[in-house]
Amino acid sequence: MENTHNYIRDILPNGLDLGFPAQELVELMFSHINSTPRRSLNGRTPSEMFSFLYGDEALKLLKVGLIPRDEVILKHLI
Repeated sequence: MENTHNYIRDILPNGLDLGFPAQELVELMFSHINSTPRRSLNGRTPSEMFSFLYGDEALKLLKVGLIPRDEVILKHLI
């Protein structure tokens, strides 16, 4: 999981009530995080690898989408 927690800290502002984020926001946040290429995956994204291993349908069931690399946002989404 490399430093996924650091991505979460960058996206959610300090002092945010963790009871606040709606499910849709959490799904969007993880779609962005999992669309970020990783060195440990030879430049592939976690979403690409998951889709390769388990198929696109499993990714859809988890409600995690693939964000184009040039559209990934790893700063405050709210």
